[in-house]
Amino acid sequence: MDYNSVLQTLVVASSTVRGDQQQAAEEQLKKWESEKGFYYTLQSIYINQELSLQIRWLAVICLKNGVEKYWRSTRINSITKEEKVEIRKRLFDTLDESNNQLCIQNAHLTSRICRLDFPVEWPTLFEDLVTIMESCDTSSSQSIVRLNNLMIILNQILKILASVRIGKARVMMQAKAPIVLPHLMKFYTFFFNQWYGNNYDLSLMEVGYITLKVIRRLVVDGYAHPNRDKYVQEFMEVSLQHFQKMLVAHKQNELALLERYIKCYVKLFHNLVSANTCAFVLMSSSKHILLTLLSLLSQEAEPIYALDNETDFWEKIATKSFIIMKIITNYTFNEKTSLIKQRDDKTEIIQSIEYMKTNFFNTELVESLLELITGYYLRLRPIDLESWNEDPEEWFNEESNVNYEFQVRKAAENYFQDLSIFFNQYISKYIMDKVNNLNNPSLSVIEKDATLAIFQLSSHSIKEECNFNQLLTDYFIPQGLSGNDLIKRRICLIINEWVDEKTNSQVRIQIYEFLVEIFSASTIVKLTSVQTLKNLIDDWEFRKRDLQPFTTTIIRNFLELINSLSTIECKNFVLNAFSIVIERNTPLLEESILVEIARVVPVLWGNFNNSNETIIKNSLLRILKDLVIALNKGSSLIHDMVLPLIPICCNPNSEYYTLLCEDGLELWSALMKTTSQIVLADDAMFDMLINALLVFTEILPLVLTIIRSYTLIDVQILETPKGMKILEILAGYLKTMRDDAVSLTSSIVEVGIMQKSEKSAFYSNLFNSKLIHEIAEYLIGDTDSAYCEVKLSLPLLRLFLDNSQAFLANIPGIKLYALMNNLIKFGRNSYDPKIRKLYVLGLYSLLKPEYLQNGQTLSNIEYELSQMDSIRAVSSVLLSFVKPVVDLGITFIEEIREDASGDMKAYHKSSSYDDDELKAIEPQSDVEEDNEYYLETLVPPNAERERYTALLKQDPVRNIPIRDFIRNIMGAIFPIIGNLLDSNDLEELQRL
Repeated sequence: MDYNSVLQTLVVASSTVRGDQQQAAEEQLKKWESEKGFYYTLQSIYINQELSLQIRWLAVICLKNGVEKYWRSTRINSITKEEKVEIRKRLFDTLDESNNQLCIQNAHLTSRICRLDFPVEWPTLFEDLVTIMESCDTSSSQSIVRLNNLMIILNQILKILASVRIGKARVMMQAKAPIVLPHLMKFYTFFFNQWYGNNYDLSLMEVGYITLKVIRRLVVDGYAHPNRDKYVQEFMEVSLQHFQKMLVAHKQNELALLERYIKCYVKLFHNLVSANTCAFVLMSSSKHILLTLLSLLSQEAEPIYALDNETDFWEKIATKSFIIMKIITNYTFNEKTSLIKQRDDKTEIIQSIEYMKTNFFNTELVESLLELITGYYLRLRPIDLESWNEDPEEWFNEESNVNYEFQVRKAAENYFQDLSIFFNQYISKYIMDKVNNLNNPSLSVIEKDATLAIFQLSSHSIKEECNFNQLLTDYFIPQGLSGNDLIKRRICLIINEWVDEKTNSQVRIQIYEFLVEIFSASTIVKLTSVQTLKNLIDDWEFRKRDLQPFTTTIIRNFLELINSLSTIECKNFVLNAFSIVIERNTPLLEESILVEIARVVPVLWGNFNNSNETIIKNSLLRILKDLVIALNKGSSLIHDMVLPLIPICCNPNSEYYTLLCEDGLELWSALMKTTSQIVLADDAMFDMLINALLVFTEILPLVLTIIRSYTLIDVQILETPKGMKILEILAGYLKTMRDDAVSLTSSIVEVGIMQKSEKSAFYSNLFNSKLIHEIAEYLIGDTDSAYCEVKLSLPLLRLFLDNSQAFLANIPGIKLYALMNNLIKFGRNSYDPKIRKLYVLGLYSLLKPEYLQNGQTLSNIEYELSQMDSIRAVSSVLLSFVKPVVDLGITFIEEIREDASGDMKAYHKSSSYDDDELKAIEPQSDVEEDNEYYLETLVPPNAERERYTALLKQDPVRNIPIRDFIRNIMGAIFPIIGNLLDSNDLEELQRL
């Protein structure tokens, strides 16, 4: 590869002026990617420090990207082994690089090569790094630059090797770590002493800091058992001393680099505790590190409380400190979990846990922690109160969503919950004493809120120590009604945490009264009330009749609140709660209030047309879906608002299609289930349905549910060219469908066959689409789902019963033989009476004189069938299965007792083959009448269930007496098949 050609091309490509020449140069670089020597040449250009930064920058970027694409030998046009060797030799040739960004790019390049080549192709990586370190003279400024750049590269190498989970790289890195750490410690100690005693020399501080980062990564990721290495133990001692010095130094000089040092020490402690708690505890300095962190939390409590910036340095340090304490506490008192996680180190784990219990955790420590957390870290700060007043919605959103790892108050709350669990005997008394002292007039509202917070957070630990129901009704609710908005909010949060299955209906009713009453308070109280109500309603123990007296008021409050809110997040939050209220309280909501809600939706819809506000439209669609379901047969009252939304959401040409189609399909499905007559049945709508079938395969069951709804209303839907297209798509999908989609496809065909109308056009589409062929192929082949085998058999069996001639005319004899063999097997293995009867009805329907009279007995099946015409082959196959079919029928008759009409109670019971969303309407059983959970979820049947119930009334399974059916079939074919049956079969048949 010519050096000058590549250089000139890079010069043009790196130009700041875009043009044809630059584009041509970029294309040329692309072509060279597969040529030998290109990447070596790029490296040669990059390491030439006489060239401009732009050219070298582009060279190293191209080199880095090329390593990603072509370094592995298995890649097409991979870099040759010889070129790789030459590139590796020069990776450290630019350690005296003065441009930091170029150095970082080289570090990324080197780390990628190490990830691929260490330890196999580059086993001496760490020895090479040590050699370079040893060659550096700390008295020379140039050597300090080289060391700084080497640390940047080593940091990236350790980072990428530590991420390896498969292969030897991480294990070999850990084997080499002990040879690297002593050198790193030597440089770190040297630089620290230099800048600490030299008026904070910034250049030395920078080198010392990056060296500290490298050691931090090496200690955490470079050792399986860091506590067993003397150098690690020594460094942890040094890090503690330096950490303490930095805390003192920061008080006199709030230098940014000092803060970075402090953060790095805390991150070292945090990462080591998170990765290997046992190793951290067994460090000789562990106790003093924890005590230093606790001292820091105590000393900085007041300043942190007074902070006016939540991203402040001390807040981050305090948050990390609480997380470290949380991990240590859980490790110490969750012994079984600790042992399970690290089984190989059982002795050390037991030793470390015992050490923490005897030398660290004691009553005095826990008491001081409780006072510290309650006195400062659980209290709402001035900045919180300011945000409460100036931007309440934003404050509520942050409180609801922020993770405890990123905010000190949340971290303190989370840690307090752990303390209340592990020290519950002591803490329960502490908490109740605090609660009993709430009437003390000297307490401020902020202090009362913090006290109530500890009660809220201790729900899992002191539940047995107090009568919450009594406390709630006698104290908390009265306090909330008469108190400040802070107290109202806190009572809501207490209800969130404490209400459970032991909270009786009377108490829940009082809670509902309280939540309705406080809805006149501030925005944050209203939103917290919505949050609490949502959690109560979405609870297993919720009883809709308890809430019924309040639902109209609650809904009107929600509507008023939505109109007063400004942020998308809060509006969406309330709309989601709204949806749950409607869903869980159906059918007790009055029709008038449901229609009132529906009338508001178009107004809200029109208010949110910004692309960032589309999520609101998703929520509105879900509310409309719930309204349609709640109105049930009365959903026609809102059709004028709902029907136009379907094409807006589901038309591929709509601007909202991508974001709203799935929710639009949900609404469409709800409409079809509740409507008493067909809607949305024009060609344009079916084009949308076909498009959804083709595009939204991940929600295929939802689309199939809509198709089944149309089929239930009128099977003629599937007799049209559009219907033909739908069946063709299903035929193409069948072999790769999930079980739920297979079940729905089966159900669609079953429903179509069961319809009473003249079905010649439907059958024509069914066969021409190849769907019946694909169903037969599915049943013939090997599958992993016994459920799908039986489920897909059902439409085929109904086809045998309704129009066996059409099926037999479209299947070769050899395929029929394999199919009959499997159907007999499925029938024998099915234990649902109605399914077994359908097998008997379907298979016996194939045993007609006209189908059997041309047959002959088969010995060499495959050969003999290949020599016959189709009619004779089919007859011979059916003749060979007469005895298995007869045996199946005789066995079934022995097990059931039908009434005179051919029906029996067992045919009406649900089984796993019935769709939970589409069940016939049956009289309630005594068990169901006494089952409160069943009654709670009971809703009036929708129009679709009524249609399905009417369809099942004409189901042959319920209307054909099986004995008469078999007797008639056997009487007609006995002259043909009599010699095929044995004496037992003849005896059983005579009893019919």
